[in-house]
Amino acid sequence: MPNRMKLAAAIAAVGFLGMASTALAQTEACSGGAKPKLSKKLEKPMDDVQQARAAKDWNAMLANAKTVDAVPIEKTEYDKFWVHELQGVAYANLKQYPEAVRELDAAYSSPCMPDADKAARLKLLLQLAYQGKDYPKAVEYGKKAYEGGDPEIGIFLGNAYYIQNDFENTRATMSDVIKKLEASGKTPDEPTYRILQSACLQLKDNDCVVEQIEKLVQYHPKPKYWVDMTDALLRASKSDKELLNILRLADGAGALQDGPQYIEMAQLAMAQGLPGEAQAMLEKGQQKGAFSAARDKEHATRILGEAKTAVANDKSTLEKQDAASRAKPTGDADVKLGAAYLSYGENDKAIEAIQRGLGKSGVKDTDEAGLLLGIAYLRANNKAEATKAFQTVTKNPTMVRVAKLWQLNLNGPAAG
Repeated sequence: MPNRMKLAAAIAAVGFLGMASTALAQTEACSGGAKPKLSKKLEKPMDDVQQARAAKDWNAMLANAKTVDAVPIEKTEYDKFWVHELQGVAYANLKQYPEAVRELDAAYSSPCMPDADKAARLKLLLQLAYQGKDYPKAVEYGKKAYEGGDPEIGIFLGNAYYIQNDFENTRATMSDVIKKLEASGKTPDEPTYRILQSACLQLKDNDCVVEQIEKLVQYHPKPKYWVDMTDALLRASKSDKELLNILRLADGAGALQDGPQYIEMAQLAMAQGLPGEAQAMLEKGQQKGAFSAARDKEHATRILGEAKTAVANDKSTLEKQDAASRAKPTGDADVKLGAAYLSYGENDKAIEAIQRGLGKSGVKDTDEAGLLLGIAYLRANNKAEATKAFQTVTKNPTMVRVAKLWQLNLNGPAAG
């Protein structure tokens, strides 16, 4: 949500041009080329307005400005400008935003408004219209004001679009705001990323959703965003390998939320010949009380029994698997063996086997091998080598994203 303190500062500054403004004196259209001057009959009541303003007595200021407006003379453009300007200041400080917009807009449209002040006035009108919940008007002012490229204006404009369910324009505006802020070396605040994420979600633009959650995870890390990231990646996944690696990341980041996710991960691991990983995940789920529903508890217990049986058989043949994989000219068997060692917590052996496999030809999925190697190094507390391993993941877009997220979380819960 746009910053209300900035709005207060803008209101405090408006209307203090001074009755003898040089800029006004140079605005020929204001008085036909002559020096702008207040009509004689308005001088005394206008002094009362200025005194009330100096005292910050906004009710008195407004009443006195209305008295000036009621003086029965034909007012010059200069007279009208100041009547609108000062009434607008009073209304703004009284938080009567629709009335403030009306009067300050009239002053903005006056030939007496200095060109140098028009950009700031448009910005203020946008903010006041927004605070007054006149969102169509806020968009009208915001579109003009944002031509200057001020990200703060863009944030107000994007919010106004979003409130009106104009998600296309929200996405376009907030994307531009974020791009400008990041290019200038500034990190956008959390709500700025969130509103773009939400607009993209409404538009079913999953790539955009994931991109914003990545940035939230990076710049404003919270457990919730890791959960959101997991959900978004799972929606975009296209294979069982991708699913398993997304769930591995979620587990590392502490973002597995319920029993069905632990069960799904265990089933995927079993299907890929990794009963040790299946057993470890189900036991972790039990320790965390994830299987609260009777159906989930029964399902988990059954798969856990199958996993334990498979683990007993698998562990008894690991030495033979190791010897066989070393003898093969291609590296897939080594990588698979490394994944098995990793599932049993034997990180050093996992690293050695996966590196051996990658040193050979014929590894079909080098992206997954890079991920597994990175995880093994991370669990061995070698963050530098983990980073290098994750950086080798370059082909599959989903795997690349998962690798990037592991790197973002090197010092967080995923390192555990």
